[in-house]
Amino acid sequence: MFESYGMVRGICLLGVMGILVAGTGCAELKKLRQENQQLNEQLSGLQQENVDLQSRATQYESELNRLENSRRELEGKLKGTGATVRIKNGAVAVSLPGSILFDSGQAILRPQSKATLKKIASILKTSAAGETVRIEGHTDNDPIQKQKNKYKSNWELSAARAAAVLHYMVDECGISPTRVYVAGFGQYQPVGSNKTKDGKAKNRRVEFVIVPKGGG
Repeated sequence: MFESYGMVRGICLLGVMGILVAGTGCAELKKLRQENQQLNEQLSGLQQENVDLQSRATQYESELNRLENSRRELEGKLKGTGATVRIKNGAVAVSLPGSILFDSGQAILRPQSKATLKKIASILKTSAAGETVRIEGHTDNDPIQKQKNKYKSNWELSAARAAAVLHYMVDECGISPTRVYVAGFGQYQPVGSNKTKDGKAKNRRVEFVIVPKGGG
């Protein structure tokens, strides 16, 4: 009798354990399925991100090619003028040395600079028709000496030089005033070393930046 009771008790315990194991197995399976679903969702998201990144990379490469083609085109048209053309912060920029445009410390255009400015204006009306152009004035870091009473700092001098170029382009060359604006950066965007004579000469310049649509 006791043996039969023990057998029944054992069978019952095995049954309970089986139920518990089965229950645990179901819970674990459910958990694994949830984790698998989450991983699939993450994978799908990563795949979409990869597609987006590839698309952006293609657009970026296309824009770089467009800018480089524009730079080369302008460089060819301005050959012999003393102007240089570069890609600057996602835009094509035409740079003219200050020595072509102004006497030292002055913001009055030199007569011999006007032929070059007319050529640039002609290009802006054709190759860059309708584009906004930012005319930037830049200086070296030498403090103002001759015109202290007129220009408080290189900021004022660089802005006055940019404005002088703008007025000539609008008043004499027919550039629409709705397309252009000025910015004076003084000595704070150098392209050469202000410790050398050649570097300072490079820093004294006016730049025509063809602003990309949507840019500022």
